[in-house]
Amino acid sequence: MDGLRLIESLSESERDRIGDFLNRLLSNNILVKEKDRDAYQFIRRNREAVQAFFRFLKWDFVLDERHDCVFVQGPDSHLRRSLNREETLWMLVIRLIYQEKRESLSISEYPMTTLHEIRSKYETFRIPWLNATALDRLVRLCARYQLMEALDPDLRSDDCRFRLFHSWIHVIDMDELRAITERIESYGSGRGEDLFDEVDAQTPID
Repeated sequence: MDGLRLIESLSESERDRIGDFLNRLLSNNILVKEKDRDAYQFIRRNREAVQAFFRFLKWDFVLDERHDCVFVQGPDSHLRRSLNREETLWMLVIRLIYQEKRESLSISEYPMTTLHEIRSKYETFRIPWLNATALDRLVRLCARYQLMEALDPDLRSDDCRFRLFHSWIHVIDMDELRAITERIESYGSGRGEDLFDEVDAQTPID
């Protein structure tokens, strides 16, 4: 049975639900079980239909049961969101923190960080720190794509805690991370603007 027939075989209420979940994936790329258990379990139960739908669109579909997340990505760059310099550097810094933290945790645990740790990493790489408006916007960006969530209300406090979801591994892989981290370190003093030009187009999100 092909994907469309699988979808047609669902009840009307199930088709409505799968349509809602597919639209959300097309919009946000990522779905994390911890944030939306019902959607994750529904997609898991109907993975053949969902996989066939994205295969028809020529999108990559990953149901990552080890890390409890779903990731989809379109084939065309014009469908992707181009991140600006500030967003790109923020993503790279948080991805690096995620990798450092997760190595000492079991797979069932989510890495945690604080605003103080994030700012310290900026200082390590000699990257200018963010103003309050930019910080709020970048936290919201990561929350929208289910990459992280704030656990405290005051986002601007050094003690503010953030939970980092395993969906980070699908946004920036380790080869990209190592290469860009080496560039950040090599450009740390004196030639930072050249690096910024290189990373402007990195880390696309559909």
